[in-house]
Amino acid sequence: MLKLDLQRLFEDKGIENPNQYLVKNGLTPHTVSRLLNNRVSSISFKHLEAICLLLNCTIDDLFAWETTDKSDALKDHSLQKLKRGKKKGNIVGKLKALPASKLNQVRDFIEELSKN
Repeated sequence: MLKLDLQRLFEDKGIENPNQYLVKNGLTPHTVSRLLNNRVSSISFKHLEAICLLLNCTIDDLFAWETTDKSDALKDHSLQKLKRGKKKGNIVGKLKALPASKLNQVRDFIEELSKN
């Protein structure tokens, strides 16, 4: 089943109050509630684009694919890239826990990633 996976993305981006963030950036409270509680059967391109622009992500970052099909028939399917592995934890929390001596290494790594 294909589903919106917004909570993971907000956690990864360090956004502690996704509801407030989305409303502040132009989405209606009703739409935000439906999106964050995964009570959507459809989503407009306008909302998809708005979320992608706000979070600097692509459409496939917004979705996760879960399947109960245990057969090998889907093992090479393109949707496999939307399967999310085990959550590795909040990156912001991990950064806060790092000693100051390691933060320069992180900055250098991020700077290098930003060049690409």
